Amino acid sequence: MPVLLARVDDRLVHGQVVHGWGRSLDATFFAIVSDELRADPERAELYLFAVPDGAAGLAVSVSEALGPEFRSSVEAARTILLFADLATPRRLVEGGFRLETLNVGGLHHAPGKHEVLDYVFLDAGDRDELRRLARLGVRVTAQDLPGNAAHELGALVGTE
Repeated sequence: MPVLLARVDDRLVHGQVVHGWGRSLDATFFAIVSDELRADPERAELYLFAVPDGAAGLAVSVSEALGPEFRSSVEAARTILLFADLATPRRLVEGGFRLETLNVGGLHHAPGKHEVLDYVFLDAGDRDELRRLARLGVRVTAQDLPGNAAHELGALVGTE
């Protein structure tokens, strides 16, 4: 089965992901792809604690996500992939992982970031990553919850 949802959300696993997306997609596997969290298992465990009963959760590095074992796990489940930033999914795609669409569900305010939507704040580096993802053929939308409208993020920030 293909990935049900690939989502960039700096909060990673939280209520919108678990209850909003997870329930509506009937997700059985929540995978965080993050070199930083993979290197800090105690912190990763705090995020994975929010994975609902009956579903599996895992934090992997980009290199692990590109391996056959992880890909088999993704294909065998109803998977939601989670990323904390735009660079990580781009690195995954550049490594050969097939990712057709990417949902930006939460990149929150931080110094130097400017509001695009209520839940999406971007800086110049984020815009560069969006351009790179577009060149790689990834369609990027912004949508916080499944019942809300999806916005073509490239059109909103001028990358298309």
